[in-house]
Amino acid sequence: MVTPSPQPTAWEGPPCRKVEVKRAGSTIRGELVGPTGAALVVFIHGGFMDRRMFDGQVPAVVAAGNQVLSWDVRGHGESLPRGAERPSVADLAADLFALLDEVGHTAPVILVGQSLGGMIAQRAALTTPARVAGLVIIGAPCVNPADPKISRRMAAMWRVSNLITGLLPSSAIRRQLPKGTAVTAQAQQYVRAAVATVTKEDFRWLTEASREAGQGLRGQRIEAPQLIVRGALDNSGAGRLTALTAAHWTSRDPHARYELIPAAGHQAHQDQPELFNRLLLDFISARR
Repeated sequence: MVTPSPQPTAWEGPPCRKVEVKRAGSTIRGELVGPTGAALVVFIHGGFMDRRMFDGQVPAVVAAGNQVLSWDVRGHGESLPRGAERPSVADLAADLFALLDEVGHTAPVILVGQSLGGMIAQRAALTTPARVAGLVIIGAPCVNPADPKISRRMAAMWRVSNLITGLLPSSAIRRQLPKGTAVTAQAQQYVRAAVATVTKEDFRWLTEASREAGQGLRGQRIEAPQLIVRGALDNSGAGRLTALTAAHWTSRDPHARYELIPAAGHQAHQDQPELFNRLLLDFISARR
């Protein structure tokens, strides 16, 4: 089970509303901040992380006149306990919509997801397109490629990752993750704290959930605008799969574009926050 990361730092901006919803034996918790009635941007963190990973983005997005919902995915951060069952990406997408229902937001939202969060965002857009105005995906591959060759390569890479993880002690996985996912010392420090209690069983759950993220949705297009971002130095499994699927993804989906962020790893938005924020704010403003 993924145990709590260090608690989020105190919010120093406008007053925020705490949000929580009961789901399958867990309590999903998040925060809503920004002007009521403004466009809503939802941040979805990666596996083993928590909503603090977007601390470098939330103030800028709110300052630009948007409302923000950031939340801890089930079994992460403050959204504990995980519940009796390990959730699928489909379950986590359903949690997202339950949170939106809880805050009473029915208009389409912009989803910003990193790694696992990017897969949750895609699943949400594919299954409930009327509620998604756009997606910003960071270091996450296309979950449902139409090309069977790409699908087979993805499945094989996830299986290999799972097998390798099974051979490593949990301590080795935790030791490798900071430098394997981030370039800057500050981002590595965040990752190191976030994964302090991660086990190899947690990692195997993540690879299995990722492999099945697009189950039942093969080849379906996302019609909403998409900004797909990858750090140029991202050599993580998800990062390599993002590179593998990017050309197919942007040719399949009519409003998708792919951007490489230099000198950045899997946590591209944390490694290069100023550059990423410019891309993000431009994308959001174009949706108004």
